[in-house]
Amino acid sequence: MTETNLVVAIDDLHPQKGWGCEGDIQVEYLTELNKKYGVKFNLFCPSYYHNEYPLTKDWVSYWKQFDWVELSNHGHYHDVKKYTKEEIGEQEFLELNKDDAVDRVRDSLNLWEQCGHKPKGFRAPGWGISQEAAEVVSENFEWVAQHEQINQGIRFDTKLYWGADGIHQSDDVKLYGNTFMFQSHIQGDWNDNTWDEENFNYFQRILDYLLSQFTIEFKTISEL
Repeated sequence: MTETNLVVAIDDLHPQKGWGCEGDIQVEYLTELNKKYGVKFNLFCPSYYHNEYPLTKDWVSYWKQFDWVELSNHGHYHDVKKYTKEEIGEQEFLELNKDDAVDRVRDSLNLWEQCGHKPKGFRAPGWGISQEAAEVVSENFEWVAQHEQINQGIRFDTKLYWGADGIHQSDDVKLYGNTFMFQSHIQGDWNDNTWDEENFNYFQRILDYLLSQFTIEFKTISEL
């Protein structure tokens, strides 16, 4: 069988109960998947979610204890200021010019540093990003996780990883090179790829099938 990498990425984790804290049912699901299959996870975390939930050293330290987790940057506020959510959702980096992007990335990385971690990778909230913001991101991160259908024409000067297959869908799962790249959200009623019980069970069926067809090596993105 073909040897293939498999990455599971989860967006929006932050220090709010139900959104990636010790004791949350979603965290128990992730732990069980690691114990049962050896799954590893890229956790994409906004550093100051909605200007209400800043990263804390205790929260970051909790996740850093696991060798099957990589903490990655998912913007700072995961929110917009110049535009409305009706116009662009929460695509924080889509509305930023270069100066704004420099300030936003600096503020985000400063908070990460205070918590004892320097993220290697980045994914823009809502995927969208301006060209000027992409240039700033390229200067500050080793890699960016991208969506193949979003940000067409945006140029990055750093390593790119593609893929956004949902944990809740199996009909169009595809290989990107030799890697399956699954994307999900820790929580949020507006998302259909969250870690609820139904998707947890469904994703195990996806894994069982893929493991029957491929020699799978579970990795974080930085391990690719």
